[in-house]
Amino acid sequence: MKFETMGSVGFQSFRSALTLCALAILAACSSQQSPNCNDPSVSAALEKNVNEIVESELSEEITEPTLLASARKVFQLHVEGLRTTSIDHAKKRVTCTGTLVASLNPSAGKEDHQTRLRSLARNMGLADTAKVDGARIRTEIHFAAVSAADTQALSVGLTERSPLVHRLATMARMTSPESGLPMGVMPSNLLELPDVGTLTTVLLDQVYGPPDKNLGCRLVSAGTDLYCMEFAHSVIKKTVDGKLLYAVATGHAINSAHVTPGLVEAFIVDDKGGKARLAAKSPRLQMGSWGEAPNNWKLKLLGAKGNWGWTAHEHYQQNGFSIDETIFLGQHDGSIHKLAQVPTDYDDTGNCEDKKCERSMSAFKSSVRTESVPSNAAFYPLLVTVNGSYKGKQIKSTTWKLVLDERKHQYDYPQGWPLIGLFE
Repeated sequence: MKFETMGSVGFQSFRSALTLCALAILAACSSQQSPNCNDPSVSAALEKNVNEIVESELSEEITEPTLLASARKVFQLHVEGLRTTSIDHAKKRVTCTGTLVASLNPSAGKEDHQTRLRSLARNMGLADTAKVDGARIRTEIHFAAVSAADTQALSVGLTERSPLVHRLATMARMTSPESGLPMGVMPSNLLELPDVGTLTTVLLDQVYGPPDKNLGCRLVSAGTDLYCMEFAHSVIKKTVDGKLLYAVATGHAINSAHVTPGLVEAFIVDDKGGKARLAAKSPRLQMGSWGEAPNNWKLKLLGAKGNWGWTAHEHYQQNGFSIDETIFLGQHDGSIHKLAQVPTDYDDTGNCEDKKCERSMSAFKSSVRTESVPSNAAFYPLLVTVNGSYKGKQIKSTTWKLVLDERKHQYDYPQGWPLIGLFE
């Protein structure tokens, strides 16, 4: 399998000084002093050079075959605008400058290509060296071509490190339609490792791949943001069926503003059949602010028969609004879902400058707990007690019961719930 190209035979790494033997193409060049930058064999060899750099780095990042095959198809690459910068006839060596163009395949599955590529280029520090044009990203490259004196075999390779070339593998992985898949094969003895710290490091590699060479952290993307991931919480539970690892990974955005959310992903690993396997995972959930996700995750029993999940507290404040929430994550139907988002402290009175708007302000507090009745419920109801005012109306102190809607994988608000429209 090769990284897809446009009108090319592939790419080759200059670092390994691999030689493209193009004798048939170069037969007519035997009388020339040096290669020609505009010769098709030169551009083909250069494209092979670049492709093998990208292929090598992709193979280092990804061992999962489906994801690797998908990432290889993300970009189509070609070189254009080749021009000569110097010629050394004695050494049969020419140096050239050109433009490398990486075009997103339609199969990459991203509709807003330009926004996607610009975001990746900005987050990866490429804004000064690469230009995004629609679904294409371009950069200037410098290379040399040398003809062997005796065989006329052609060697072509980059003479300067190109930031884009060395970031294309990561960009392909981030843009791949299969980017939610695990990065590698999970060790069968994962849950037998001596401590949770070692275990989660191995799991990080399996899920997100090795740390990025430039940023030093494990990268994933969500929306138009790029995140550095680490585990915020991990616990091993021993059951009659074996061991279960409950883990939550959080990510902080590489570039962030007040409204930029952080990233959360939750995992459950079991060892059924004597081998560790990923039993359930969540989608990539964006939450939090200033590019940071909640990191105070705690394991909580959410239902009967050892149905454990997580809770965390989230705070957000801006323009006179202050909100505290409790987040519930839990496993249902083989996936981990965001089951509830319950406001526990809300105040928007700071966003008011006159008496008229004061009459429609909100300021309330609430508490939330699980009710372990009936005892055989897959998910216990949530009991929420609310006190204060909402949209200018006093809330009668009442405890409300929220029950899980299994079709929606969410807790439903009951009839008469006083905070309707709060998050709309």
